Amino acid sequence: MSSLSIEARQTDSGFEINLRGSRYVVKYPNGFWKNYPQEAKDVLYDNLVYAETIHLPLTLRKKEIKYNTSAPYFQSQFFQNLIMDLPSCADVDGTKTSDLIKDFMNLNVKFKDYDVKIPSNSQPSRDDSSVVALSFGKDSLLTWAVCKEIGLNPQITYIVEPLLLYEEKHKDLLAKDFEKEFKVKLHKIIHTTGHLRDGIRLGVGKTELGWGLQNTEYAMMILPIAKMFESKYILFGNEQSCGEYYYDREGFICYPAFDQSHKWTINIDLITRRLTNDGVRTISVIEPLNDIAVVYALYKRYPEVAKYHMSCFVETEAGRDTRWCMNCSVCSKMYLLIRACGFDPASVGINRNMLTEDCKDYFSLFGGSSINTYALTGRGRDEQLFAFYLAWKNGDKSPLVQEFAQRFLDEAKGREDELYKTFFSIHEAITMPKNINNKVISIYKEVLSDVP
Repeated sequence: MSSLSIEARQTDSGFEINLRGSRYVVKYPNGFWKNYPQEAKDVLYDNLVYAETIHLPLTLRKKEIKYNTSAPYFQSQFFQNLIMDLPSCADVDGTKTSDLIKDFMNLNVKFKDYDVKIPSNSQPSRDDSSVVALSFGKDSLLTWAVCKEIGLNPQITYIVEPLLLYEEKHKDLLAKDFEKEFKVKLHKIIHTTGHLRDGIRLGVGKTELGWGLQNTEYAMMILPIAKMFESKYILFGNEQSCGEYYYDREGFICYPAFDQSHKWTINIDLITRRLTNDGVRTISVIEPLNDIAVVYALYKRYPEVAKYHMSCFVETEAGRDTRWCMNCSVCSKMYLLIRACGFDPASVGINRNMLTEDCKDYFSLFGGSSINTYALTGRGRDEQLFAFYLAWKNGDKSPLVQEFAQRFLDEAKGREDELYKTFFSIHEAITMPKNINNKVISIYKEVLSDVP
């Protein structure tokens, strides 16, 4: 039988995974891993090694995978998480969801033993302490700013994704200024196990397989940092549109990022609570907002934080010297949303007008093909319609705004009330405890009272 062998071991600073002669590591700074209780490390180790690698048989077309670790406690949760991500992988990769599901269902998984380690660690925590997974994207920046305002004293951590060519370089520069201005320390977790998602490095070509458990893995990885600060909350920037989906060509429900959806955030919360004897919750304070409202709230209420905004993945040479490559669908979307909200994209380093004819392919509203999968949802298309409408109302004369006016202005005007209600309303949230939810909603009501 065609098989893979995963050899892993714990180290003083984390753990490493060995696959086909190559070594991949998760490495913590400042003794976070070393000072974590051994019993808790053992549970994290079994579960994270599995979560970081279970996609590999699909990537490498193998029928069996063998581990030198014990069976993970959360194996069934990882199974559900990955299954729900496969339609998105298939859609992006141009394969079939049914084939991926069949291969995953038929996979033979073997462990060193089946002595499953039951979580028993009690992790002390305080209601006034939290950890934010900070990527410097709009969502995580607003999350940090809101948490700071409501007294959650957010620490910040960043998990390095090695596939993104120049991301770490630019974020290190941003972090230095951010740390100095706000008197915080960015705790960076080295994560070369991210290379296990790199189909090109693995010799099979670019693929989405492996990204689907990212938030689930990150929440577990952050627990040793949460312990050091006795943090009650781990916060992700999962906004309202993360719950959007569409149907792929085979009819399977397709979430562009299932692990960021609110229904799955509830499951991640259950995982971190179970791993800490109910000590650590995983939530999102920006869940009630859609993308454009996130941009408006960040730039309007927290301009001192907004200036650090960087949403581009900078995964090509175009991003070598600037934190925005200005040559992708993410940059074009952010340019549009910032302009729509009445702010200047150049204030965060987007110095190219991305509403010109040569950027048309980045917008699904105009039938573009170089787009991210969220743009394929109904809400993604309507978000662009509304944002172009606001840019037009703001007097933008860019070529694509003028084309919008010719082709879609009547639709936008006819749906104006509906679009405002959808994109600038405060939506129901399911991931926040009531006391936090009340404080957060109060902020959003205030900031959204004078939308453009």
